[in-house]
Amino acid sequence: MNFVRWYKVNKQKRTSELKPNIPLQDSSLESSTLVDADTILSVLDTMSEEKQEIVKLRFWGDLKFSEIGEELNKNEAAVKKMFYRTLLDIKEKLE
Repeated sequence: MNFVRWYKVNKQKRTSELKPNIPLQDSSLESSTLVDADTILSVLDTMSEEKQEIVKLRFWGDLKFSEIGEELNKNEAAVKKMFYRTLLDIKEKLE
């Protein structure tokens, strides 16, 4: 196990309570532009396993593109391109 993987597995997660009555700072956001996580995950489930894994490793695994590339035996640039294309696909399907 390399140091980076050991550190990510063993680091302590910092958590804090959310304050329930914090006003929305950006008034330009409309409620129609907000999408819940379940909807996004259901769209993500329709995508290929590779695309799902890249998105999940990036957001939930908190990995860098280079680390994801190592994990999937892919070039960092290829991982980055697939990640951003996947995000665009998700956005289009949500509209």
